[in-house]
Amino acid sequence: MDHLDVLREKIALLRAEIAQIQALNQAYRIRHRNEPDAQIADVQRQERLQAIQQELVQLAGLGWKVQSVEQMKEKYRSRLHLAQKAS
Repeated sequence: MDHLDVLREKIALLRAEIAQIQALNQAYRIRHRNEPDAQIADVQRQERLQAIQQELVQLAGLGWKVQSVEQMKEKYRSRLHLAQKAS
């Protein structure tokens, strides 16, 4: 599995977690808004969403780095191929 596959898998997991949090938030808005335990859980969900957002920013940076490295490798391969062809 290459680096981009790992990043895609991580993003898919984060998307699934976001969907789960959205469903819990919807249930909170409909039913349990005034219960202290529900309010605490709501704060925890909001904190997790902020943490996910930070993770996605970091993954985006990694994605650019991985893509840049892959482009450099491809450029090197094409130069090597041209050099071998010229020989």
